Amino acid sequence: MIMFRNSIIYTLLLIAVVSSSNAIEFESKIVADNLRTVWEVLWGPDNHLWITERGGTISRINPENGDIINLITISEVFEDGERGLMGLALHPNFDSNPYAYVVYNTGSNNENTRIKIVRFTYDGNRLISPTTIIDNMKGWWNHNGSRLHIDNNLKLWFTIGDAAIKELAQDLRNVNGKLCRAELDGSIPLDNPFEDSYIWSYGHRNQQGLVFVGDKIYTSEHGASTNDEINLIYKGRNYGWPFVEGMCNTAQEIDFCQKNSVVEPIIPINPTSTMAIAGIDYYNHNLFPEWNNSLLITSLKSETLIVTKLNENGDSVIQRNEYFQNEYGRLRDVCVSPDGRVFLGTSNRDGRGSSKFANSMDKIIMLKPKLSNIIDDTKEFIISPNPASDVLTIQFNSLFDKTEINQESIRIFNTLGTDVSGLASTTNILDDTLNLNITDLPNGFYFITIGNQISKFVKI
Repeated sequence: MIMFRNSIIYTLLLIAVVSSSNAIEFESKIVADNLRTVWEVLWGPDNHLWITERGGTISRINPENGDIINLITISEVFEDGERGLMGLALHPNFDSNPYAYVVYNTGSNNENTRIKIVRFTYDGNRLISPTTIIDNMKGWWNHNGSRLHIDNNLKLWFTIGDAAIKELAQDLRNVNGKLCRAELDGSIPLDNPFEDSYIWSYGHRNQQGLVFVGDKIYTSEHGASTNDEINLIYKGRNYGWPFVEGMCNTAQEIDFCQKNSVVEPIIPINPTSTMAIAGIDYYNHNLFPEWNNSLLITSLKSETLIVTKLNENGDSVIQRNEYFQNEYGRLRDVCVSPDGRVFLGTSNRDGRGSSKFANSMDKIIMLKPKLSNIIDDTKEFIISPNPASDVLTIQFNSLFDKTEINQESIRIFNTLGTDVSGLASTTNILDDTLNLNITDLPNGFYFITIGNQISKFVKI
């Protein structure tokens, strides 16, 4: 393994880290196309993307080559309006419990529309053996929710919309307009806040995003005509709908909030209009260091990816940026892979989009660092491939002092300035070429110094 001792280079690297913290850009690539109304995008334990399409199809997608493997098309799914196949969650111990949980609408019209959660078993090729977990929840043409999550304690969480009957959100006798929590067999946990009830929090309109960050729970919620919300969820609390939209800032809202101990959103998105925010995920990876400790939020109506940086406590937003407006159309969900790449799913075939994208087939889009920010041809050495997964080849140009090429002169740092050189090893050093094994480095963004020269690379 490489051992290094040059403090001057360490100082140079710290300067590079600070000056580049906001300079990294990304490039996008279409991974898969010809899809219809993507709803869920999640990273599976098999290093594939698992997706749902609202018409009833569940698929695996190879993120490296875009191959789509159909797992099942559920015949009883009722797709109409905003109804259909929605959220998907995989069992955390998938190798020993190969279960996929999905939520979808059944029925044939508004009056008999119902929402159910079903567990399927993955046999290595298909999803088989459907088992109903929870059934007979009220659905409607719109406002169905519905996102799923299984936490580390093996509890099943699900969001259900208010079924376009706003009064239901305050009614604790039903699950509509609520965030709910169940056992994996569909029974009610004994430590839920309301006796014999799935309800964890209430007063929600239509939550389409759900993410866990440590012990914190965040949801995204559609506003009516204003005030989409990002909410930090607390057990048993009221979030105000339909009597409060966004913050408690009118006389009537303030009165209701005080009487009902309403929790305000950590941020109301666009208090003068609605962006129809949907799927969310949490980002904290060195591949895009400027996005660390951020919620990534997709938007349907405004057709953007919203990046909201959280404060240290995770209870407020300190910075917000938007990307991709009018570039891909309606964005339904976002997924962060273990190596830090970001995947987006579009929803242009849902009948609600702008005319520009109305006839577009839906896509999975991958975001990764822009290579022009990683490869700098003016340097006295060039790294390839970049990004890399196992071995870097470093090519030195004629300006480089060859006497600088030795074990002691090569150092690698992460974006925090931590020396991680001990996790890499040289495999070959020639006059103008160096091969460096980086297999043991965690995925992320790195700086490498050789002599007094600095360059950058990404490990994926």
